[in-house]
Amino acid sequence: MKAAEGFPSGLCAQHRAIEALLRQLDGVRTRNGTSDEEDLRLLAALRRLLLPHLAAEEEHLYPLARRCLPVGRALADAAGCTHASIRRLLDRADDCRLSVTGRRRATAVLLLVLRAHLRGEEEQLFPALRARARPDELRRCERRLREPRAGPPGATGSAGPAGPTGPTARGRPPGAGAITALRDRLTGHDSTGQHSP
Repeated sequence: MKAAEGFPSGLCAQHRAIEALLRQLDGVRTRNGTSDEEDLRLLAALRRLLLPHLAAEEEHLYPLARRCLPVGRALADAAGCTHASIRRLLDRADDCRLSVTGRRRATAVLLLVLRAHLRGEEEQLFPALRARARPDELRRCERRLREPRAGPPGATGSAGPAGPTGPTARGRPPGAGAITALRDRLTGHDSTGQHSP
């Protein structure tokens, strides 16, 4: 039962590493005279950590949520959309064609969306799975999450198994709609990922 109680310890450890990088990015954005290269270095490190993490969640964690939780399908669909948004924001934040100001604005939105997503998983999804999924299902999922992936994560624009669209209103974490609206306003994209005129 202990393995079930600790679920998902691997993902939680990855969340701590992601949060440490986000704090470093916060520091870069608040210090005057910090080089642009530092921004790009931290964003590259975030990409290396984050993309395999998102892909593993899509492959193992969210299918478990779909099977075990009453609103699991809606949660998984919402997470797929959020993951796609995070990938797009990451691409925009380290786009060297943008001005430093434009990239830092995109980074600020990325940090906001990513922190809300991590908090929603830790405060809502993980406890719900620990309460409702069988211990053997949690242990099997934990093992699969820890297995090294056979190849590189999917394309940065991929939304994963949930796809970019779907019924996402029910079961979304609190504030998800406001975060989406704020992200779209700051990045100039509408909710489908298309650039607004």
